[in-house]
Amino acid sequence: MNKPIKNIILGLAVILFFADCQKVSALPNVGFEWFNLSTNQIWITDVTGLPPEASPGRLMPSHAEDQLESSESVFSETVKVKNQIKVQWKDNGKQGWPGGLKNGELIPSLGTTHEAEFNRDELGIPAKLKNGKVRFTYLGNDKWRVKFFPQ
Repeated sequence: MNKPIKNIILGLAVILFFADCQKVSALPNVGFEWFNLSTNQIWITDVTGLPPEASPGRLMPSHAEDQLESSESVFSETVKVKNQIKVQWKDNGKQGWPGGLKNGELIPSLGTTHEAEFNRDELGIPAKLKNGKVRFTYLGNDKWRVKFFPQ
C-alpha cells in the first residue's frame, strides 16, 4: 500500500477514535465524594435526598481531602437530588468501631447520632444532576462543608 493511502487511513482512524471519545464523555457521570477531616471515625447511617447508594458507610479520619482517603459513589446515569439533603451519622468517639459492625447489624448500635440538613439550591446543585461531583467533608463538631463541582 502506498504512503498517501496509509496516511489517509491513519487520519480517518484518528478522527473516528476522537469522535468515539466525545460520545463517551457525553454520558452522565455523577459522583458523591466523602471525606472525614475530624479526629474520630464516623459512620454515615442515612442520607436522604440522594440515592441510597451515595451513602459511604464508615468514614475514617484523614488529614486532607486526598483522593486516596475518600469514599466515592459514581453513577453513570442522571441522578435526581431532592430540595433537602439530610445526612445522619454516628460518632463513637476516639475508639470508633474496632472490627466494624457486630453480627447482624446494618447500622452500629453504639455511638451518638447526629444529623445535618442542606438546601440543594443554596449548594448550587441542580435537581437533575447529569455531570459533576458533590463533595461532602465532615470537619468535626457537627460541621460539614458541601461543595458542588460541575463538569
